[in-house]
Amino acid sequence: MKSRVSAIALFMCMLFLSACATLPPNKPNPGNPVRTIALMPMTNNTNDVEGSFVVRELLAAGLEGYFYTVKSLEETDLILKDQMGVTLGSQLDMATTAQLCEKLGTDALLFGSLEDFSQKITGIYNNKRVRLRVKLESCKTGKTVWKNGIGVKRVALAGDNMLKKIPGIAGAITAVGVASSVVSGLSDKGDAGLPKFRNEEIKTPWQDISEDNSSAEPSQLTGIGGKIVNKALNTPLLAETEAVVKILLHGDYDDGSDLIPYGTMIPFGPASPQ
Repeated sequence: MKSRVSAIALFMCMLFLSACATLPPNKPNPGNPVRTIALMPMTNNTNDVEGSFVVRELLAAGLEGYFYTVKSLEETDLILKDQMGVTLGSQLDMATTAQLCEKLGTDALLFGSLEDFSQKITGIYNNKRVRLRVKLESCKTGKTVWKNGIGVKRVALAGDNMLKKIPGIAGAITAVGVASSVVSGLSDKGDAGLPKFRNEEIKTPWQDISEDNSSAEPSQLTGIGGKIVNKALNTPLLAETEAVVKILLHGDYDDGSDLIPYGTMIPFGPASPQ
């Protein structure tokens, strides 16, 4: 009887192998020489003054999930201001990577360029867009350790199902939706060719998460990894920014049926998890 039960259990495990198998957890990489990272003030190429601060806070929180020790943003900013006179990401070109590393005392520097941080409300549709490029440079070699770029956009209906019950509104919603999609597509093509960032080409494709319910609303108001992110709490683009950071660091996007690659995942760091 026991052998029969064992045979059935084995058969069921083979039949549902994915359910029986345990995926290996993410682990620190002791061979990675980059343990500490200073996240530089971001270059802000948008009209939103607060956007770069929101993205930077979420990036800092996200990096710790990849086993890096991230230097305090406040301490980084204080050192840059007092010792180098740098307060904006656009001023970082005045110093070399070696000079910045000497002042900050970390193994690597993460530079970022925010290319889009906007929402457009047309009355029926709300078009939200966040686009970001990043580059991790080694303090020891001065070379690029990792780079990636991604843009996330989401079109949401500014209303509920009651709107569709109003005579003629369904057709109007469809028409506006088509028009919004066309305009969004033209915009994507128009800004596809971004200039080099820190002397490197970084591909920054767009991903539409309009149908992704998991990304449509913020699952937490504490940012990535459950860590409180003060500035992000008040932004109307929290869900889109979280999606950008997650895709950027992980190097792919799960659309519910497949993994869409976006560059490469950031290498796991050697720091022990907190």
